[in-house]
Amino acid sequence: MRATGIRRSVLAGAVASAAVLALPPVSAAAATANTNPATSTLFQVPVRYVAGCGLAVWTCVPQLTTVTPTAAPNAPGEVTFATEPPPPGVWCLDVSVRWLNLTSGAAGTTVLRRVTPDHSRPVAPEDWCRYASATAATGSGTVTATATVDMPGGYLITITPGVGVFPVP
Repeated sequence: MRATGIRRSVLAGAVASAAVLALPPVSAAAATANTNPATSTLFQVPVRYVAGCGLAVWTCVPQLTTVTPTAAPNAPGEVTFATEPPPPGVWCLDVSVRWLNLTSGAAGTTVLRRVTPDHSRPVAPEDWCRYASATAATGSGTVTATATVDMPGGYLITITPGVGVFPVP
């Protein structure tokens, strides 16, 4: 891993930690009250980022975007991560979710990938950017997660990584 990537990871972790510690008690209580597998918990801090098309910034307007991932326990020790797409006309980027089970120490990463639209018919604006959900075997306990977006080309500035804390039965 390059030194730049390590600095970004450390910075993102520090921001995420500060954001979790700054959450008011009401947000933490709302997150722990969600034990019904049919419901999902919104990340308490959404992912905010600016994305653009690279060096030719005069040909594309950078966009400030917010994406809010969710976590839904669907079986003991399993969580399904999902997210709603950003508004139409905004860059549709994969969302990486890094999770840590505070009870057991288990950790992992999963990616919410963009679903490619079916171009065999006209594509509705809301179908240009949709995400496939991803299930992770986190184990039971209190799970924290941070989310960021991935962009293979162009430029990307993460304003705040998404942060969520939730119980898993």
